[in-house]
Amino acid sequence: MRRTAIECVKDFFDQDKIRYNIIDENAIELYMQARNLTMHLMIYQHNGHLIFRVPGFIRNVELNRLDVLMFIMKIMNEILDIRFEVSADGKTLSACCHHIIEDGEITRAQFDLAMMIIMHIVDDTYPQFLQILYSNDKKAEEFAPVSRTQPARPQADTGNEISEEIEEPEEEDDDEKNRKKGLKIN
Repeated sequence: MRRTAIECVKDFFDQDKIRYNIIDENAIELYMQARNLTMHLMIYQHNGHLIFRVPGFIRNVELNRLDVLMFIMKIMNEILDIRFEVSADGKTLSACCHHIIEDGEITRAQFDLAMMIIMHIVDDTYPQFLQILYSNDKKAEEFAPVSRTQPARPQADTGNEISEEIEEPEEEDDDEKNRKKGLKIN
């Protein structure tokens, strides 16, 4: 008798001593720490597919913008195995990778490839998404990582920003005041 794909995945995680939670007989979840973020990863079987999903890794941000959608299309065009999904309200971004298993078991190599794709692509694109999303906001730009080798560091608030924004009005000389009042100057 053939094992289900989820049983194979459980065996792979057990071999690697990786903890996971069983959600359902066809679904498991785990948390994976990557370089840029901690991901909630769900793996489940659906309609002959094994789906690796990172739900809502970006939340509560307006994603229905041309620059964001163009970046999503660029990534999905370059890497055919990844799919990004914007929620119906346009404020949550999820990623998933599908593996067809209709008539066979998933092999260790196939599992490792699917895990690598979902983990690395989401982790590598996360700072780029932040840069795009917050590039118009100067404060947020300070906290968005610019490079994987040199993460941006927050700068201390010196209080100078406020004083630079307030400009003192120039004092008018007496001649200018009189001219405005309509008085004739000798």
